[in-house]
Amino acid sequence: MNSLRKYKNQLIHFFVIPTIIGLLGGVSAIVFRKAISFFHNLFTTVSPFQQYHYLFPIIIPVVFLITYKISKLFVISPEDVTIDEVAKRISLKKGGFDLKKGLAVLGTTSFNIGAGVPVGREGPIAKLGGVTSELLMKIIKTDRLHLPIYLTCGVSSAISATFNAPIAAILFGTEIVLGKINSYILIPLVVSSSIAAIVSQEAFGDFAAFTVPHLNFSNAEIIFLPIAVLLLSLIPLFFWIFFDFFSHLRYAFRHHWGKFVFIYGIVVGIVLFFFPEAAGVGYEQITKLLSGQIPPFLSFQIFLAKFFAVILAFGAGIFGGLMSPSIFLGAFGGFSAGELFKLIDPSVNPAVFALIGSASVLSGISRAPFRSSLIIIELTHSYQLVVPILLASIMTKYLLNVEGEISFLKRALLNKGIDVENILTIKKLKDFNISQFLKLIHPLYENTHISVAQERLLKEKWRYLPVVKSPHDNHLIGIVSLRDIRISALFEAKNLKVRDIMTPDPFALPLNASFEDILKALALLETNLIPVVDEKGNYVGMFDVDEFLRFLSF
Repeated sequence: MNSLRKYKNQLIHFFVIPTIIGLLGGVSAIVFRKAISFFHNLFTTVSPFQQYHYLFPIIIPVVFLITYKISKLFVISPEDVTIDEVAKRISLKKGGFDLKKGLAVLGTTSFNIGAGVPVGREGPIAKLGGVTSELLMKIIKTDRLHLPIYLTCGVSSAISATFNAPIAAILFGTEIVLGKINSYILIPLVVSSSIAAIVSQEAFGDFAAFTVPHLNFSNAEIIFLPIAVLLLSLIPLFFWIFFDFFSHLRYAFRHHWGKFVFIYGIVVGIVLFFFPEAAGVGYEQITKLLSGQIPPFLSFQIFLAKFFAVILAFGAGIFGGLMSPSIFLGAFGGFSAGELFKLIDPSVNPAVFALIGSASVLSGISRAPFRSSLIIIELTHSYQLVVPILLASIMTKYLLNVEGEISFLKRALLNKGIDVENILTIKKLKDFNISQFLKLIHPLYENTHISVAQERLLKEKWRYLPVVKSPHDNHLIGIVSLRDIRISALFEAKNLKVRDIMTPDPFALPLNASFEDILKALALLETNLIPVVDEKGNYVGMFDVDEFLRFLSF
């Protein structure tokens, strides 16, 4: 009977709930794309001209103003409608999505993209995936232990269906859920993302986002790859500089921002009037670019127009995702770089650098190189270019790493409840001192019998005890844990000393460790106590991780 109940619970966790979530994700993606098509057809139908772009200077400012009013009505910040913010909500708050806000974001983004605003789909659809899966969890009353897994299934399935990229969606999911990959987490993600992709493919076919001819990366092009990445890295660099500038501007003039939004809309409308190729998601234009239908100089002009329009749209606070604009900018920017390389070596294919550019710019803007690489590979079915795409994504991440090593560890820290971006800006760290978190735990000596260590670990609340050489030599040489005691019990040796069971040469924080050093240690270690030593390697005390986390919370 117990075995039957166990298999029933496993069936529900691994297949039943993920299948339902996958169906919801697939249907959500279909509804989203149908809504975008509806608004696009609506705008093109009402146009009195043969070319819809003649209306951009009129329509776009009105759309900007409507989005601004909706954001005020529902109290929605544009920063809330991003994949990273959805990930933070799942990791830190275990959900709490608002159904009304989710539907408002979905409807507004559909309206915006349909009208031609140059924004993407992934942020809103990820938010909708979180909303629908959380609503389902409330209906079936699942326990909170599994809630982050199922919420992530919802987000991943929505992304999988929207972009026909189940592998990238699964990778995204494993980044959110505790930063771990195991079968208990991975199987529900695979099932939900796969079901969502099947539903989407049933509605739209097994589509690639844009049609890519068969491309090969030749040896002649290898020498141009680092140069291309250097050039392409300037795109996300300038994007974030302008994005931060407009974000501060939006806050400074928040009481009169409606007027600014309308003016931004007029400017974007004029840009799109002259360069309609920069409007909307733009995947069709990438197809034309790769098939040689857009001249090289015009492709560079379109790139500049798109960059300017995207900056103003997001600067104005318009809802939408950054992924599609990033791919567009990378494709056109990479193609332009490829044309320059072609002047040096006629064998260079600019289309190859268009795909490399898409991955590079997406990596720089999303700050997620592996996910960016997989998305480009899956969106284009260009598996033969996996090596240059991966290299470009990683190199871009490295070049733009202005925040130091901690930027590589943000996800690991986020999964421990530490939002690095907020902490580094809010906390007053000038007077930070590691000594305030030290616990003076008396060390063991290497020649002490293990029974002493066992007795102390059972009586005291600590899970780890430091080991030094002797009462007269305080040099740290090891750590003993309950796990070490349990393993030693298997050998039934009566004369074991602490040195025989300890973990030798443990990692230790220096007494003058910086705040960033501690964050790095927290990201890489799974422990609640870390030894601290002075400049000579002598044991000083144990750093209390739990106390440090409490400090960060208030």
